[in-house]
Amino acid sequence: MSAHTEHAEDVLQPTTFTTPGNIRALALGLLVIGGALFAYGLSSEAWRAWSAGLIAAYFFLSIALGASVIVAIMHVTKAGWGVVLRRVPEAIMTYLPVALVTMAAVTGLGMQSLYEWSHPDIVAEDHLLRHKAVLLNPTGFLTRLVIIIGVWSLLTYFIRKRSIAQDTDGDEKHTQRNLLFSVIYIIFMGLTLTLGALDWLMSLEPHWFSTMFGVYQFAGAHVAGMAMIVLFTIALMKGGFLPHVNENHLHDLGKWMFGLSTFWAYIWIGQFLLIWYANIPEETGYFIIRQDTGWAAIWIINLLINWTIPFFVLLPRPNKRNPKILVAMAILILCGHWLDVYLQVMPATSHFAAEMGTLTSGHGPYFGLTEIGATAAVAGLFLLTVTTMLGKASLLPSKDPYLIESLHHHQ
Repeated sequence: MSAHTEHAEDVLQPTTFTTPGNIRALALGLLVIGGALFAYGLSSEAWRAWSAGLIAAYFFLSIALGASVIVAIMHVTKAGWGVVLRRVPEAIMTYLPVALVTMAAVTGLGMQSLYEWSHPDIVAEDHLLRHKAVLLNPTGFLTRLVIIIGVWSLLTYFIRKRSIAQDTDGDEKHTQRNLLFSVIYIIFMGLTLTLGALDWLMSLEPHWFSTMFGVYQFAGAHVAGMAMIVLFTIALMKGGFLPHVNENHLHDLGKWMFGLSTFWAYIWIGQFLLIWYANIPEETGYFIIRQDTGWAAIWIINLLINWTIPFFVLLPRPNKRNPKILVAMAILILCGHWLDVYLQVMPATSHFAAEMGTLTSGHGPYFGLTEIGATAAVAGLFLLTVTTMLGKASLLPSKDPYLIESLHHHQ
């Protein structure tokens, strides 16, 4: 690391961020108004409100998870180019403890509206559910949720703490320890995300299974996390808070977003083709539901906005260096990721509601004030958390040993 030991603190001052009053007001407004709409949805159609709550809670959890993976990858690969903007994903990943609370609240309080295995009478009449009851039971479900997201939160807390501590003492041991923490985190996250995805999403349809489901969730979270990093980075650039981020850094963010979108599509089509070719009833039912009636159009749109449009728009080099295009594609990808989570949750829970006799609005896609309210409320929590944490440390890691390399990054 000797080539990187020169520090820039003598010429660069720490950059501080204070949440603008209008942003804080927006976050609180989303939280209050969204919460009220969600409460109204609970009083009118509980299964739908809890479904919307799960979509929103998991959507923002996956964004924070994706950002944390990107931070860990930067440390493991010793990626110098991203140092000047690393505080952005570090702030986004601090949402993980809040995500633990939202996920526990939604899945705990709404369990019987979401998961058929939580009904003892249904389990008693279903041989497969009785067999899976060792894993799929309320106590085990909530215990695993707390442990999995709790450890994610703890490891990312240590990574960010070391990064910020280096601003004070400039000790390179923080860089080495973050490399170790990041390796541990990536391994643990890779193993537990599969288990978490099985619990939180796949068990909505407990008779269905896919061996690619865990990596599919990783792909979606990864690209969504990068899209959110792009939005915050460019917003902070426009506000003058990241003066050292230039089009070369944006180019790398654009390449990463472009590549991850294609990776998501690769896993999407891989899962679909494997199930389609095998033609096993226990597997194909998942896609049959989502290609039926009104769900079919959304199923196609999902692929278009998550991959097709971003692929062709971000393919040219100039577009990956254009802030306006990057912002547009980041917003599109985030909308696509929300739709992807929606397609994993709503068809399953609506069919369960029909079986339970609580479906009052008929089969088909559902989108209205309930879905808007749930997403808005959690979005308010997310925005409030991330903007607050951005102000807790300098936006420039002024004593990071790779800062000079990042400042002179060019391609």
